[in-house]
Amino acid sequence: MNKHPLINKTAVIGFLIVVLFLALAVVRGLVHERTQNRDAAVTDVTHAHAGAQTLVGPVLHLPYTETFTRTVVVDAATGARREDTLTEARVAFVFPETLDTKGRLTTDLRWRGIFPVRVYTSHHDTVGRFVWPVVAPREKGGQIVLGQPRVIMGVSDLRGLMSPPVLKLAGQQLPVGSSPTTAELPLPLSATFDSAAFKPGDALDFTLGLDLAGTGSIAWAPLAGDNRVSLVSAWPHPSFGGNFLPRSRSVGASGFEASWSVPSLSTQAQQKFLASGGKVFVMDSFSVSLDDPVDVYRLTDRATKYGMMFIVLTFAAFFVLEMVKRWRIHPMQYLMIGAALVLFFLLLLSLSEQLDFLWAYLIASAGCIALLTHYLGHVLGSARAGLGMGGLLVALYGVLYGILMSEDSALMMGSLLLFGVLAAIMVATRKIDWYNVMGSEPRPTAPQGSPQTPSPEPVV
Repeated sequence: MNKHPLINKTAVIGFLIVVLFLALAVVRGLVHERTQNRDAAVTDVTHAHAGAQTLVGPVLHLPYTETFTRTVVVDAATGARREDTLTEARVAFVFPETLDTKGRLTTDLRWRGIFPVRVYTSHHDTVGRFVWPVVAPREKGGQIVLGQPRVIMGVSDLRGLMSPPVLKLAGQQLPVGSSPTTAELPLPLSATFDSAAFKPGDALDFTLGLDLAGTGSIAWAPLAGDNRVSLVSAWPHPSFGGNFLPRSRSVGASGFEASWSVPSLSTQAQQKFLASGGKVFVMDSFSVSLDDPVDVYRLTDRATKYGMMFIVLTFAAFFVLEMVKRWRIHPMQYLMIGAALVLFFLLLLSLSEQLDFLWAYLIASAGCIALLTHYLGHVLGSARAGLGMGGLLVALYGVLYGILMSEDSALMMGSLLLFGVLAAIMVATRKIDWYNVMGSEPRPTAPQGSPQTPSPEPVV
């Protein structure tokens, strides 16, 4: 057993690392479980409040019938024909020429147990213009009869409507209600109006006031010829998404302002609306999300991924210093040190659910560093050595926090850390006689200055 002490010690430490990796995997499983519980809390709040919202419209829905005559061949042999009178029901959609929306959004927190869920309420004032169309017959000689025209609009989750929308068209206020099922309208809200006084080419100016609540994000479908949306909010961490980014934006600690400008030539929203029958989920859109930039579960999960490297680096540092400083650290002491390192991630998870992530990280790391510094001071028989190892742990925990906060440069920081540790190990062990440490006999070397004994000549 004592013939190769270095190999035996390395094997035992490797086995302890595997055991600690399994313990770390249990902590990661707990992080995923808590993440699922948080997602379930978001779903509960969404069901009770309202989900992510997408605003569509308004759009003019013009049903009409076309009556025309069609010649039908009765007998191909004789060439007999007859004329049938047919009537077909059709629908024309008219999109706004211009649409200018100004919105203001406020956020609030709802709680499900210990899980906070961010919701919002918003107010939108929209002005725009329709142009009354020319409804031309598709068949030669066809006669057009208009049906009941409607202004239709929609939001993704109707539960988010805080009050009925206020719509004025051509100076006339129109009551907005749920779309009747018999009309088979593609959007859930509609308002009827009298079109008898309108003639082709007339401009129909309109205004729309809307109070809307939701969760997570808000989006707009650019159905007008010229779409302009501006949004102001006190939320300081917006995430802009969708098919179009804002033309201008200003984000600061006091909130954000963003403005979008999307002409119809740069989007296929109108074509997709017509092709899909007005389905919201297949259209182009632009949006802003209100996700919390500090997701404690995502950060804790990332920390546990680096935890494997963290344990290996700590054990490697102890092992090298044990060789260099001639310290004696028992495998059971390695195990307890590793247990403290794993416990840090469990403390981080539990504290971050109650405190800001920075404070949770400081408290968890400070507790583990203090425990290990005190323990190593007694194990190594020197308070100075314990403080030195505590300083090493402070550096490791500091680097780990920097990696967590710098997601874009995490790979670079991690690779630089590994390179630095390898360089330090190589420098610290450059004078170690590994043959002597491993208990192997050193290779024989001739004494300096002694004559070399010539090899005997072969016998012929």
